[in-house]
Amino acid sequence: MREPSQLVTKESPRQIILEDFKIDLPIYGGWGYSIESACAIDKNDLSVNKALPFDGVGIEYMFVEKRIYEEMVIFRGDHEKYAGIRWDREAQEVLFHDDRAHDKLTFNIIGFSDEIWDELTSRFEEIQRSGKAELMTELDAYRELKAYRFKREFYFDISSFYGQ
Repeated sequence: MREPSQLVTKESPRQIILEDFKIDLPIYGGWGYSIESACAIDKNDLSVNKALPFDGVGIEYMFVEKRIYEEMVIFRGDHEKYAGIRWDREAQEVLFHDDRAHDKLTFNIIGFSDEIWDELTSRFEEIQRSGKAELMTELDAYRELKAYRFKREFYFDISSFYGQ
């Protein structure tokens, strides 16, 4: 399978995430592939409940999850979708650009083709039914061999809440 492409959309990330996941994130800007196309998190957005503490980092992680699913499932053809998707943060750093604070998050992402995922699931279920737990080591090695891995960077403009 090929690595997921960067998203290029007419609609804003906020609108697409709202339509696909029914979540209205207080964001504007781009998909966050570079500092110039950063996803801006807006503490002052009308959708933010001012009675609750603002969780900008939580919004970053929600956006990361949704962009990964957009790239790996929603914006792909029927036979190109990934399954068993996981991501782990590798790095985080605060950057300053044009007098604005930015967060740069780097994630290691893993996924499987639907065909491989179905095979892994079937083999796992067979091991469970048979009670042969010793076969899990072989299945784990096979899963590692068949995993598709890549890195992604996410840039966020965090000026509305940085240092508060």
